[in-house]
Amino acid sequence: MDYLNYGNKVEKKPSQKFSALQNSALKQPPQQEFISVKPNTPNIDLNQKVDMSIDDFRFGDLNRSDDNVNLNRDEHKPFFNEKTTTNQQTKEPVIYTNPKTGEKHSGLPTQVDELGGELIQLFPVPVYITRYRNDYTNEMKFIHNAECEEPKDTDNNLYGKKNTNRQSLDNFILDNPELENIRKWIHLKINEYARNVMGSKSEMIITQSWLNKNAKGESHHEHVHPNSMISGVWYPQINENLPPIEFRTSSARDVTLQIETYNQFNSATFMLPMRMGELIIFPSNLSHSVQPNQSDEERISLSFNTWCKGNLGDKKSLTYLPLDRCV
Repeated sequence: MDYLNYGNKVEKKPSQKFSALQNSALKQPPQQEFISVKPNTPNIDLNQKVDMSIDDFRFGDLNRSDDNVNLNRDEHKPFFNEKTTTNQQTKEPVIYTNPKTGEKHSGLPTQVDELGGELIQLFPVPVYITRYRNDYTNEMKFIHNAECEEPKDTDNNLYGKKNTNRQSLDNFILDNPELENIRKWIHLKINEYARNVMGSKSEMIITQSWLNKNAKGESHHEHVHPNSMISGVWYPQINENLPPIEFRTSSARDVTLQIETYNQFNSATFMLPMRMGELIIFPSNLSHSVQPNQSDEERISLSFNTWCKGNLGDKKSLTYLPLDRCV
């Protein structure tokens, strides 16, 4: 992947980020509301635009460059070629109920071409993005002053030896009263994700949380989050000139076709540009990383892990884990 082009990203307008299945599932009664107030500090721009190019998708030839293809993060792209997308339709999924167990099962979101061919997505990875629209100027003062560890030295870096990002010494950063509003909002969103996307009635709690700061030349190695169910990153300070988060599929591939157009079915990595104030939530076992920062501006993010309250699994399916017996 041409990682040096991560600054050429676009986002023109917000739109739906889920398929018909997820959009229907996310319709819930209104809950806590947040007032839209732009921060007073000049380094927080809620109206910035972020671009995404073909370089966000890459598998196979890492040196290949395609200049004629542009992929917008919020723009729905068809899965078929131009000749078969004229009358493409989306079939609404159906909710099925098992008459014996009472368990509910949702049908798969299906796209249909003009000849009746159907395309379904098996086992998609749910990544949810939302935005904090309150003024967080006071929180930014606390975040800027938070003490972080020194970056570890490495010899393999274009910008010198300092390579890894700096994490806050406080790894329960959201427990601070200065970030109480951010914590409440994140807690609300992770429980919406668990309920509406994962279809769970379990209540999620935030376990650990920490700041990540990337100055010029600093990156974040590829990793997952063990001992966590749902993880997320909130971006109090980021823009189109700062490196996006990069996700990597866990599906092993020993062969590949000659790829002409990259999409979610054939790509091994996906670089997702984020906007100031946005929160991204994803399964904790989804591998991700951050490329070296090429800008003089610092990239700041707040990461967190979660676990659920109560017991795990289900007695009927023999997956029940009584946590009260484990303490």
